[in-house]
Amino acid sequence: MSEKNLPSLDDLLAQSDQVDRRLLAHRRQAADQRVKAQDDWGLAEVVVDSRGRVLEVAINADLAARTNLADLAEAVLQAARAAQSRAEALS
Repeated sequence: MSEKNLPSLDDLLAQSDQVDRRLLAHRRQAADQRVKAQDDWGLAEVVVDSRGRVLEVAINADLAARTNLADLAEAVLQAARAAQSRAEALS
């Protein structure tokens, strides 16, 4: 291969900077993502961030009035685990 076909050092640095900027933008976008999941009965809904940290928990009041606390707790755990699993799959 001749030297005429090789990119210059400046070209390589510019390409590297461009890749770095795209990677940083992708990481920022991923960090801003929110993932939502419900339990199997629709009793609880949990929203987590891209790291799996719980941001929101919502309870279906109509269904909660007809269930016991142990089932409610299980529903919240199931929804949280599902949301965290989805968030993990994104990374």
